Amino acid sequence: MNNTIERKYWIPGVLLLLWMGVFAFANGNCQSFWADEMASIGFIKDGLSIPQVLNTYLYRENNLPLYPMLLYVTYRIMPYGEKYLLIPSILFCLAGIVFLALSAGRLKGKRAGFITLCLGASSNVLLWQAAWEIRCYAMAFFLSSLVLYAFIGKMQKPDGKRMVLYGVAVALCFWTHWFACILLFFYGVIDLALVMLRKVSWKHLLCYVPGCLIYFPWLFASFYYKSWGLDNYWSEAPKWKDMFWTVLFYLSGNRILWYICLLTGAFLVGRALYVVRKSYAGEKTEALLSAFCVAVTGWMIGFVFIFSKYIYPEGGLFVERYFTVVQPHILLITALGIDGLLELAEKRLQKSAVWTVRTAVIVLLTVSFAVSYRDAYRSIRKPMEPYREAADYLAREGSIWEESTLFVGSNEFCALDGFIEYYFEKRGYDAPSHIVDSMVHSEQESRFYPNYTQIPEEELLSYDKIYCMRIHMGMDEALEHLLEENYVLVQTKDETGVEIWEKKTTGK
Repeated sequence: MNNTIERKYWIPGVLLLLWMGVFAFANGNCQSFWADEMASIGFIKDGLSIPQVLNTYLYRENNLPLYPMLLYVTYRIMPYGEKYLLIPSILFCLAGIVFLALSAGRLKGKRAGFITLCLGASSNVLLWQAAWEIRCYAMAFFLSSLVLYAFIGKMQKPDGKRMVLYGVAVALCFWTHWFACILLFFYGVIDLALVMLRKVSWKHLLCYVPGCLIYFPWLFASFYYKSWGLDNYWSEAPKWKDMFWTVLFYLSGNRILWYICLLTGAFLVGRALYVVRKSYAGEKTEALLSAFCVAVTGWMIGFVFIFSKYIYPEGGLFVERYFTVVQPHILLITALGIDGLLELAEKRLQKSAVWTVRTAVIVLLTVSFAVSYRDAYRSIRKPMEPYREAADYLAREGSIWEESTLFVGSNEFCALDGFIEYYFEKRGYDAPSHIVDSMVHSEQESRFYPNYTQIPEEELLSYDKIYCMRIHMGMDEALEHLLEENYVLVQTKDETGVEIWEKKTTGK
């Protein structure tokens, strides 16, 4: 009987994960990398040593260097093609879903775990924001799921192996994204409170020591050496409704799942307050851990909201994709709600009514799965920031390699480095003959191409044709004024993302 139950869940679970992995990989080449991904490549491109990469992340880039270190290795062994660089991200998503499903299984059983797996495998946001990004978000999702899994495990059975796993997960999660620090702070506060209340051993606090010893020196040094700060963030101060819309965002816009998540969250908190007076330890532990997921979600979204709206609105951090570290908790709460509905129906309703509820749940999950993949299939085929297409055009046009032409692009956050490196050199093309940075940036961003201010004006004016990359890239006003005075714009950026300026002919 147990083997039958196992096959009932793990066979379709494996098939769902295989489908997600194959779908994500097969469609990974449909869309060009965008500006932030160009920056990811620019930071770790060929010719850079690991100390140079770390130096750039310490002085200039606001993200943390764990994922770039992985990308540094994979970039050098993977062939050209977007889908190959996406393999680690895809695998992180799949592994994160597995650990999230195991977390639900520890709390409520295999059915809850399978429902969680279905929600994860049906997440349009997880595909778009994590699996199809060569950025840290897939790793953040995976490590957040691992932290949650290990936390639940050590609370249920605090043995040495589970403690070590939790400590390792915390140490790694610190290095994925700044929001992970906010998330793990809450985990640490809960453990500290439980130690002070003498509910758990002080050894639980030792799990945080290795991660903090490694992480906090980098944190302090990073804030000390950064050449830019929170004032550079572009997001506006959030509104109250944005906190609830963030939950909806991570449920792929499915309002039924959203209502289930919100109602379940309220129920789990109320249930925890009710059962905390009972003496049955198993029920109390499960109830408190379920409510903990709600508390983490509320803390994460609420803290960033208060900071961005009231404490420092000019440097707001309320950007939906930054909350990837809390997505596992949102999915788990929703799965617990669906499983709870099934459990309630089985206890209170007749057999025919129970099957009606089960059918409704199956339809809900099936429709959510179908809609998410339909939308993902359509969206990945729409041009976003066509860097690859721009490189195709420049290669076909050909004169980019002539001595009389100049290529200009902004290297802010090393995006120009990444564009030339990946869509020219990694692809097998020669880099344009002459390249300059169109803006004035930090030293870390002028490693390979001179800034236009470092070149005499006479040299800039010696080129007959100038190509300007204008996809997600700016241009210094002085350089733009120089072009307008001495060149004629013969092609706008509308179709190709590249402007072409030709030198004015002087009449007699």
